[in-house]
Amino acid sequence: MSRCRIPVNHALCVMLLSCAAFIASSASLQAQAQPQPQQAPAQAGNAGRLPRPAPRAMPAAIDSELKHILQTWEAAGKVTKKMEGRHSRLIYDDVFAVKKVSEGQFFYEAPDKGRIDLGAPKGFKPGETVLRNGKKYSIEKDNQERWICDGTQIFAIDEERKEFQRIIIPERNRGQNIVDGPLPFLFGISMEKVLARYDVVLYKKEDGGQHNYQGGIIHLKVKPKKQQDAANWHEAEVMLNSRDYLPIAIRLKHPGGNSETVYVFSDVKRIEKKNALINVLWGKKPFSPSLRGYKELVGIAGKPSSSNQPQKK
Repeated sequence: MSRCRIPVNHALCVMLLSCAAFIASSASLQAQAQPQPQQAPAQAGNAGRLPRPAPRAMPAAIDSELKHILQTWEAAGKVTKKMEGRHSRLIYDDVFAVKKVSEGQFFYEAPDKGRIDLGAPKGFKPGETVLRNGKKYSIEKDNQERWICDGTQIFAIDEERKEFQRIIIPERNRGQNIVDGPLPFLFGISMEKVLARYDVVLYKKEDGGQHNYQGGIIHLKVKPKKQQDAANWHEAEVMLNSRDYLPIAIRLKHPGGNSETVYVFSDVKRIEKKNALINVLWGKKPFSPSLRGYKELVGIAGKPSSSNQPQKK
C-alpha cells in the first residue's frame, strides 16, 4: 500500500497551529482583560442569584505584564468567531541541511474548525542556498498539501499524489474540549490551564528575544511541562503585535533539536460576529473539501469510511 507523505502527528500539530484562536484579539480586549474587583456575597434577599466568582488566584511569581498578556489571550479566544489570513512556512532540517519553503492561506471558525493550504511560494527558484547560523542550507519547495478540520475529523490531503488520510477526532476532544489536544495553548485556553501545563516567559532582548510591549511586539517562549506535549514539541515561540494581538510568527522546535518549523503571518482578519456577510466574504465553505478523484489511504490513521467524500455538515 502506498503511504501518504504527510506525517500524521505533524499534520495534527500544524492543523492546530492554523486554528489558533488567540491570535485574533484586538486592542478593545485590553479593558476586558483587566482583573475585576471581588463582588460582595449574595444577600439573603437575593435568593436565586448566584454570587460572582472571586478573583482567580495567580502564582505569586508571575510577572504582571505576562499576567495581563495571558488574560487578554484568554479573552481573545472567547470573542473570535472566524479568522483568516496568509502565511509562509519554513521547515529547517539541520541533519540534511535543507530549508523547505511553502506558503498559502489559513481559515479558522470557533470553536474547532480550521484549514491550512500549503503550496509553492511565488517566484520560487530551485537550487538556491541560504546561510543560517554559519551553515549552508539548500532551499527546496515543500509538498503541496492541505489540512482541513471540520470539528469531527481532520483531512490530511496530499495534492501532488491526490491522496488523503482521515483522522477521526475522539468525541471527548471535540468542540470546546479541543483545548485538550497537542497544542491547546493556541486555542485561547484559560490562563490557569496555560500556567498549569506550560512554562511561559516573556522572551526579552537581554535573553535573546524581541519582546517589547511598548514597541509593538509580544514575544513569548513556551515549554511543555507534561510528556504528552513534549512528545510533539519541546519549545515554542509566539510573536504577536501588542497593539492588536494579531500574529506575527510562530516558531516550533521539534523533539531531538534537529528540526524546527516557522510560520510567518500576514493579512490576518478577525471576525467577532457570525452573520450573512461573513459567508459572502468567505465565498465557498472552506471546511467541506471536494475529494472526488482522490484516493483515501485507510488503515493508516483513523477509521476507514464507506465513501471517499467527506460528509457535509
